[in-house]
Amino acid sequence: MNLAFPAHMPPQDGSNGTSPTADKSEVSSAQIAGPIKPFINTAVAMTVTPASAAGANSAASSARSNCEPLPPTKETEVSPISRSDGLGISLPRPSNASSVLSGFEGGIAPAIHAVLEQGTWCDKVSANKTKRIKIWLDTNAARVCWHPTNSAKSFFIDDVREIRVGADARNARDDAQVQPEDENRMISIIYQGLTRSKGSHMKYMHLRTPDAYITNLWVEALDQVTRERTAIMNALSSSTDKSEVSITMAWNQAMSRKTADQPAAFTLEDARRLCRQLEINCTPGTVKTHFDWINPERTGQLSRSQFKDFVNSFKERKDIQHEWRNLTMGTDREIDEPQFLDFLRMIQKIDVAKDVAHWSTVFDKFAKAVPAGSQTSLEQTPRVKKIMNAQGFKNFLTSSWNAPLKLSKGDEVLDRPINEYFISSSHNTYLLGRQVAGSSSVEGYVAALVKGCRCIEIDCWDGDDGRPVVTHGRTMTTRIAFADCVSVISRYAFHSTPYPLIISLEVHCSAEQQQVMVDLMLKHWADELCTEPIMSNSINLPSPEELKNKILIKVKASEESGYSQGATDTPTSQTRSRSLSSALANAGISDSSYMTLSPRVASPPGASPLDHMANGTSTPRGSTMTMTPSVSSDDSDEVAAALERSAKRRNTSKIIPELGALGVYAQGIKYAGFTAQNAKTYNHVFSFAENTFIKRCTDATDSKAMLEKHNMRHLMRVYPGARRIDSSNFNPLQAWRRGVQMAALNWQTYDIHMQMNQAMFAAGSDRLGYVLKPEELRHAKHLPIADILADGLEHKEKKGKKLVKFDVNVISAQRLPRPRNTSTEGGMNPYVEVEMYCADEKSLDTARGEGGTNASARDGMLGIGSPLRHRTRIIEGNGFDPQFNTRLALSVQTKHQSLIFVRWTVWNSPEANSTSTNNTLLATFTAKLDSLQQGLRHIPLFNPNGEQYRDAKLFVKIHKEAPVALSSDDYTRQLPDLSGSPRPEPPRTGRTWPRFGIFSRSTSERRRREQLADPRGSLSRTSSIERTFLSDVR
Repeated sequence: MNLAFPAHMPPQDGSNGTSPTADKSEVSSAQIAGPIKPFINTAVAMTVTPASAAGANSAASSARSNCEPLPPTKETEVSPISRSDGLGISLPRPSNASSVLSGFEGGIAPAIHAVLEQGTWCDKVSANKTKRIKIWLDTNAARVCWHPTNSAKSFFIDDVREIRVGADARNARDDAQVQPEDENRMISIIYQGLTRSKGSHMKYMHLRTPDAYITNLWVEALDQVTRERTAIMNALSSSTDKSEVSITMAWNQAMSRKTADQPAAFTLEDARRLCRQLEINCTPGTVKTHFDWINPERTGQLSRSQFKDFVNSFKERKDIQHEWRNLTMGTDREIDEPQFLDFLRMIQKIDVAKDVAHWSTVFDKFAKAVPAGSQTSLEQTPRVKKIMNAQGFKNFLTSSWNAPLKLSKGDEVLDRPINEYFISSSHNTYLLGRQVAGSSSVEGYVAALVKGCRCIEIDCWDGDDGRPVVTHGRTMTTRIAFADCVSVISRYAFHSTPYPLIISLEVHCSAEQQQVMVDLMLKHWADELCTEPIMSNSINLPSPEELKNKILIKVKASEESGYSQGATDTPTSQTRSRSLSSALANAGISDSSYMTLSPRVASPPGASPLDHMANGTSTPRGSTMTMTPSVSSDDSDEVAAALERSAKRRNTSKIIPELGALGVYAQGIKYAGFTAQNAKTYNHVFSFAENTFIKRCTDATDSKAMLEKHNMRHLMRVYPGARRIDSSNFNPLQAWRRGVQMAALNWQTYDIHMQMNQAMFAAGSDRLGYVLKPEELRHAKHLPIADILADGLEHKEKKGKKLVKFDVNVISAQRLPRPRNTSTEGGMNPYVEVEMYCADEKSLDTARGEGGTNASARDGMLGIGSPLRHRTRIIEGNGFDPQFNTRLALSVQTKHQSLIFVRWTVWNSPEANSTSTNNTLLATFTAKLDSLQQGLRHIPLFNPNGEQYRDAKLFVKIHKEAPVALSSDDYTRQLPDLSGSPRPEPPRTGRTWPRFGIFSRSTSERRRREQLADPRGSLSRTSSIERTFLSDVR
């Protein structure tokens, strides 16, 4: 369900929202409805999960609250006769009949309950306390407030992600102290918060309402206004049927605002309000131009038919009309099926011959039947033919049949070994915000699994009651029950894809609670849990196809499987710092003379946890154990510099055999070198924090080559470093170009790196969560190209480098979202930037751009973390349908042609001709170049939380050329020096999707981090100022 809200309408006369069954002195409410703000995000997916309505209503009279009531109004009395308020809610009829005597009947449209605007006293429940607050609805801003001046104590209704009621809200209130008898009066609101200290993050608000009737009022009203808002937004739909219904609804809404002495006509003020509601973000002058064009008599009012024409005037797409005229050679005549198929071949670059029947069906869907000509007297049925007119052409271009990304064929077979795939992976999946003081919730697992994530993480710690919990150890993050996580995973594991789900366990539990973990996993996952190899004596990992609908456990091997710790001369093994537990506890690291050797197989090939349990005794669930030092499956990672100087060695707890045996195909082992004996087991996994991984790739040894070779046969996981307490992400290109299968990111942070990750797994079969790595990262046979060419000329070729060209004409945008905290009267000044990211090291002379304005790095250094960037011109005063018509041609020299990403960002300039540092990022879309389809396409746009805007899109024309292999001579000739490319504005430091830092770093430390990792945040530019800012917040 899309979150949406209609424009504010005054409550019908006398309505005060009291329940027929409730005492008048206990009138109260929660704030759930409001007007459409000019910048409302209609793409927000919000679920309303009500408890039983019947149960709620039946309990309304008996459920009472300690909250202070609001006094009823004098004019209103409760009558035994009730009526509907338009939201499907039974309301008392006012005894005052003045509205009837005046002849004012009103219209059919939803109304805002008066009590929602007046405010009510409720209990705000949290883990530590219950606070009494008065909460009300600001109808002008569509904001729910509980403080008159502090904006932090409020949230916009369009920021609400989900409403849960009663028993359905238990997961969201795990830490809140709620009595069972109060459950039917509880409402949990999940919304997106924005603060300076934490940035954008999910927040929970638990309210205890006065009675179950008010609780039910929340749910029904919110559901109604959501559906009404969604329906109204269809007024500009290309579907005639949908548009007609919505236009009628909008007219009725406008007329319901009229008083008895006002004519039933549509005024200019009504027009401006409707445009805000439909997200037609243009200047008041533009609205007046449309209004006057429909009403040439300048009467200031539109009739019902003129109102329809006014709405339809905004549906005109001049940009598509231009493409239609080009297609029909300026004739505007209809086209037949052969002409349509030619358009698909020539412009859209579709191989129509592969499935002619499919594209014929698509043509029939958007074409209309017309008489085929003269008919003979013997023919019973008139002859007809199908033709496509301009409207059908427009409908096709805006439909899902013309998606910008390649579509799934439905016959994918993932039959290569699992180590030959990139795997969609998450880090600290349970966290919804920051690493130190964020919230833990099963919602993190639900969100990741629904989006197709195939590797999730669970950090397990001893619970006080003998049951393990999940939390970020030794931090201020909240905790959730391990049992709840396992239960949720069992429901959503294969929601979006049937291919194997990898659970990365970070175990900090005692032996007794580890056994509880094993029991829970066996109970909930049953046959889905992989407990033994599918083939004995195998030396290769199985394929995703063979592991369909299986859950794989990634965990450290048990020491009792036949191998023990011993001395070694291999490089130093470092203890895990990723969870910050060691940093906050000031713990030490292991001495270099100690190294853990993992077994080839954790247990005999045929053994399973059940076999181990046959010889052992399970610990009672209720026993309480003392927490022991932590142990992790991610053993081979970095620690903070201070910890590296510590002389103390941490004592790690042991993994019990029953748990270790579950690591059938993913045994975590400590890094002892790529040539160590334990690195030759087929089922081992190396895990590195990002800085340790980058160090392994930059050592002046053969470590990088050995790492890449390792990843051709075995699994590796890389995750964010410990200093990323703001939950920012490293650049996954750094890992993918080395063949790392699992680049685990913080999914709660939608920065550029998370956008790349989503783009990697967004198109066709990639949506299954597994992407086949390019051949050069899967087979060792790919060696450098020979230096001597066949013609005998001696000149070197670049190792696998190819010239990749990408051409895009940014034609227009539609229905762009208005920036927050801007006047509804002011116009928008949008422009678009297109960025091209590659996985090669930064260098000069690696990329080239033409068209628009060059906005790349000043120093001309382009490569990983520093994209080629060009922008369009600024369009003044039009956020509804700005016409850019800017062609941008981008090309890059790369060794990793399958790891090129293109990113569109839409910006708003407060000043019409300025691309200053204060500009606002409105929307973004990132795609893997290989996934993009060519031709005329509509690009979807996403908000700061990774949610797609319902109607905002870019209209573009895309052209790609086949990559061309280059010799060093070609490379030098193709690309001019970009170091002197002009950049008209100072480095950008402003940002709209913020990440606020709370710890600063020294200059030397920042410089080191810049060298090791991509410093770019979600909105950053390639500039020294921003690199410093980003390193401060990480």
